[in-house]
Amino acid sequence: MNTDDWQYIAIVSQAARETAERPGALWRRQGDVLEYLSFVDWTWHPGTERYFPLPSLQVTISAEQAEELLADRQRFVKYWVLHESRAKGDPSDGTFVYRRLSSPDRLAEQYFWNTEWTDTTEIHDFLVGGPHDVPDLKPIDAAEAERIIQETTGVVGATDL
Repeated sequence: MNTDDWQYIAIVSQAARETAERPGALWRRQGDVLEYLSFVDWTWHPGTERYFPLPSLQVTISAEQAEELLADRQRFVKYWVLHESRAKGDPSDGTFVYRRLSSPDRLAEQYFWNTEWTDTTEIHDFLVGGPHDVPDLKPIDAAEAERIIQETTGVVGATDL
């Protein structure tokens, strides 16, 4: 089955500043079959109409546009950096990189510790509680995340997906 057999739908929330080029989710339909792409494990999963986003969030895209989106996984990952300092009252000194990968069925929030990504809730706490709870958590792009991880841990390729 090639990509032309499917209708592709980008899920775009203007409130979240998403666009068809950088959607919040990607779905596809072929007849009665509905699937969503998990940005956590990068595979298509069976979906149902019950969980299919509202029509106002759906933007139909071409198979070519879907291929372009699938070729650049980084566009679906959000990164942050946290600079901690005992001088500011933080529990430790250090710089930590966080990332969020989402899917209609789950959300993976992680930070890079030593040589691997480890689950965390700090991104959720920051976004729900507000910047006053984690004032130094700043959004960054994948290239900056990779640079910081290389500088702080020596690990190369940590942001590869």
